[in-house]
Amino acid sequence: MNVTTNWVSDTMNSLLSTCFIPYLNSSLRPPVVCTPVAVASIRIEIISAPIFDIQDKKTTIQQPQRNGSATYNNPTKKTVAVIDYEHFLNLQPHQPDCTSDKDVIKKLELKKPDFIVYELGGTSFFFINELSQSSKPSNKRSVAIIQMRNALFHFSKVPKIKQFMDNFNKKCCIFSNRSNNVIMPDFANSFNSPNTFFPEPDVRPDKIINRLGFELIETANIDI
Repeated sequence: MNVTTNWVSDTMNSLLSTCFIPYLNSSLRPPVVCTPVAVASIRIEIISAPIFDIQDKKTTIQQPQRNGSATYNNPTKKTVAVIDYEHFLNLQPHQPDCTSDKDVIKKLELKKPDFIVYELGGTSFFFINELSQSSKPSNKRSVAIIQMRNALFHFSKVPKIKQFMDNFNKKCCIFSNRSNNVIMPDFANSFNSPNTFFPEPDVRPDKIINRLGFELIETANIDI
């Protein structure tokens, strides 16, 4: 089947609304039906700062430098779309008092990695980014990988979303862990780049993620 993606109108948030929700409905059996989600209801921020942090469960996704779980190094000031994927899934029936037959998240065993991050209007990168602030990242790593595999698996089942992702040159699932007790340098008042302070990204083999055309990387410092 030929699938076309219109780069003028098709953005990931529009595809979540118009393609992903129908995909979930096609995977369900009555009486469960997903709640329609308007594009305007999807939490997204557009960022073009040369260096910025992101964090989940805050009033804004973009955080002041040194305050997030992941730092994005964006020297050419690309326009970056950051979608709160966890918030998107939480718009579906998932209350703790729901029975499993009426809980879309449980019924489809959907996992909730934090963010989808990609270049808006370009094709340089597309990331699924799970954040953590654990003092022991090994305790969170396996769960984070399962969450990102799950999202990527379901995205790849939707033809228009798969083609949208395939257009990007760099595709990664990124686990970003930064402990609360780490003292971050002040990049704005430093001649040093973020790479001076953080180790190189740790690229980890993962058969499932690799088979779907993505790399698995662990880093809290992301170059774009």
